[in-house]
Amino acid sequence: MIPLTSQPFVARESTPGWINPKLANRIPELDGLRGLAILLVLILHYAFETAVIHLKGDWQHALLMFRLSWSGVDLFFVLSGFLIGGILIDAKDTDNYYSTFYLRRFYRIAPLYIILMLTFLIGEYGIGPNAAPPLKEMFNSDTVPFWAYPLFLQNVLGTLHRSFGAGWTGPTWSLAVEEQFYLLLPFAIRRLSDKGLIKFTVGTILFAPALRMILTHLGVTNFANYTLLPCRGDSLGLGLLVAMACRNQHAWTWLSAHRKLIFAAFLILGFGLLVWTVRDVELGYTWTAAFYTSLLLLVVVKPGRIERGVFRNVVFVKFGTIAYGVYLFHVGVLRLYHYAFFGAYPSVQNWSTLFATILALFTVVTLAELSWRFFEKPLIMWGRLRYQYRTVVGPVNDPRHG
Repeated sequence: MIPLTSQPFVARESTPGWINPKLANRIPELDGLRGLAILLVLILHYAFETAVIHLKGDWQHALLMFRLSWSGVDLFFVLSGFLIGGILIDAKDTDNYYSTFYLRRFYRIAPLYIILMLTFLIGEYGIGPNAAPPLKEMFNSDTVPFWAYPLFLQNVLGTLHRSFGAGWTGPTWSLAVEEQFYLLLPFAIRRLSDKGLIKFTVGTILFAPALRMILTHLGVTNFANYTLLPCRGDSLGLGLLVAMACRNQHAWTWLSAHRKLIFAAFLILGFGLLVWTVRDVELGYTWTAAFYTSLLLLVVVKPGRIERGVFRNVVFVKFGTIAYGVYLFHVGVLRLYHYAFFGAYPSVQNWSTLFATILALFTVVTLAELSWRFFEKPLIMWGRLRYQYRTVVGPVNDPRHG
């Protein structure tokens, strides 16, 4: 859910006199990481929730990838913290810092989001009061009123009603979390020193699990732990912490010299996730975020042959390119197809329902590809050319994936 490629840029010198050469060019493996995130999301909604969840006993435990697919959004959060945080750190001292950042975000996020909202309104006012439950649930504002979506408050309103809202717009709760993060983060980065920003970020990472434990102790629904920004600050904060480390010479040197330790952490954290999946051990969102942070570090700091081979794979890169469009519309199209063909909620029970699910996936991917080529990418590029960060030495371009 983060935009793709841009021109090389000159990173802000977080360590005086030093610029990280790795950040001077696009890091292609990050496209593959985003592709992994959206593929996990697709597995969750197109396979696990429609088919695997109905399996019994050992069959579910055997399909670990399907059971871990819920964590795709956590990978998105870690990537957002890293990429958006990096953009803001590099532009911290520019004189049009706020206006350029928010205008570029508008051109990246708003156009396709507006289309999603317009199609939702068409559906809501077109279905009629006697529509079947699957169709009515897809286009309704009962739990999350429409006004919450333009303000990116659907996660807050949804939490109050323990609902993701209408089926057509359900996935946008995580977009709301990210937009709230984008609203607050620029002020923290602009006003805090490097040491102050580190303290702020570490505090955010520690505060999130503490808040989740407090809310759980108070008997607050787990919905709040999953959908509210303060409760997901560890994922976003860990990504931001990596962005800062990559711009500090001493931290980067240490990371480059201790890649084996990063890999060991990746294995330990990954093993914990597998145990969690098989035995339903409670590890929590922080552990998951730490696992994806270790994966991010492996990709950014001296990626090896395996990382390059996996995350430069054409499938991962392609899905990473069109991830935003896929994410916004994948649930709605799936539900629409199953209702159109069977008058029911999505569920894979036979060859016909499997075909409808595959057809929905093909439709979403095709539309997302067309949207990227002819709608999103031209607007993003125009926004970057129109709004550039200004410094005493000239305009500053975005990082590789901002």
